[in-house]
Amino acid sequence: MIRLVLLLCLLFMKPSPAEIQTNPSNQSRSPETSEYFAFVDRDYIFTIEVVRPGVILFNFVSMTDKDISLPAKNLRLTLANRKIPAKLFAIDTANPKEPMLLPSLTMHPRSSFGVRVEGDFGDVEKLYGVSIRVGNEDFKLDALDSFDFESLVLKVNRLNLDSPDFSEDWHVLKMERIGRRVPAGRR
Repeated sequence: MIRLVLLLCLLFMKPSPAEIQTNPSNQSRSPETSEYFAFVDRDYIFTIEVVRPGVILFNFVSMTDKDISLPAKNLRLTLANRKIPAKLFAIDTANPKEPMLLPSLTMHPRSSFGVRVEGDFGDVEKLYGVSIRVGNEDFKLDALDSFDFESLVLKVNRLNLDSPDFSEDWHVLKMERIGRRVPAGRR
């Protein structure tokens, strides 16, 4: 009799397959909002990081063989229910109080660079989404948690941008694609 009661208890306590699929704690998924966003593929790596309220850093790695212009307005951050374009890129100079402000930057072949993003973002602490338009494509960055973001940064820092073929770096570093690349739509 005791065995029957224990068996029934176990059956009723076990979550159903529907509960397992709909319960977010049972799934590995990216957060709805985050301080960290990334896109990774064989041509580009883009990261966005909110380092403190209102201070947003943008980093890119270009593994292409051509110069690409990136206007600041092509970087759009989603805050709650609205998308806000960046206004300028700020590059630190010898005087931290006087950064160089640029309306666009050039991503040179096989290069990486980081800038601060200026815009009407207020004291934002977390973002709901990030997209970047490069040429006729939109890059949708995925939200990451702190651990995954730091792991990605460590891998990116080990990329050899002078390599004639990045496939070995990708294999050794176990790089994975992150984000989506889609044809540019209307904004």
